[in-house]
Amino acid sequence: MLLDIVVIVLRETLEASILIGVLLCVSRTSQLGFSWLWPALVFGAAGAFIYAINLAGISELFDYAGQEIINAGLQLAIYGLLAAIIGIQFSAPASGRLSLKVLMAVAVAIAVTREGSELFVFYSGFLQSGDSLLTATTSGFIGLAVGMSAGALVYYSLAGQKMPLLRTLYTIVLALVAGGMMLQATGLLIQADWLSAGHPVWDTNSLLPEASVPGQVVYAVFGYEATPSQQEVIVYLVSILLIVGVVAIMKVRADRSHPNAKV
Repeated sequence: MLLDIVVIVLRETLEASILIGVLLCVSRTSQLGFSWLWPALVFGAAGAFIYAINLAGISELFDYAGQEIINAGLQLAIYGLLAAIIGIQFSAPASGRLSLKVLMAVAVAIAVTREGSELFVFYSGFLQSGDSLLTATTSGFIGLAVGMSAGALVYYSLAGQKMPLLRTLYTIVLALVAGGMMLQATGLLIQADWLSAGHPVWDTNSLLPEASVPGQVVYAVFGYEATPSQQEVIVYLVSILLIVGVVAIMKVRADRSHPNAKV
């Protein structure tokens, strides 16, 4: 029971924590400071609470597939924001500072809303069932601490690198996280019967079981699926290629606008 709670809380916090760690590195590189983070966390927590207390009504939407559809929409929104953030990073050096702050704040707020609502619902179950809330809280704190530590580790690992390697590394991480968002969104739309499931393209459960702790961790960060459908594989690859295309276009535009600038 204790390990289960730790894994659940870790899974719900790890994705947002790593995303925050990478975006803080982007902010530091762009000399934007970290002031945008606190409003994002406050609005995200408020959004998570509002989402959680209205979950029953939300679930009844779209023929009782509301939760899956809304969550998929949130994942798609984060993907779009991350693609825009990556694009701005490869535009002209001095451009888009305010836009970058806003995009990062909104991305974090949505991620906290998405993951935080799951935790609100999870812990409300302990209040209603009469189970030991103290035990659940203690175990959850361990999962939260591990998740936050992972985000800090990502930040300091990236921040210690020199340009342009630093920009390349955090762009790759952001692209993988964004692709994972699209993969999770596709899975949710399949659950809602908005997309057909199809047959699994492969099965990697023997190498990395999806239900295992490492599998859950990789799912939380990169949207890992042990048995992805053809639709999920196509969406994932296209989403990564779109980000590569955004980077290429922005670099070309920046080179044409500032021939002597190095992006």
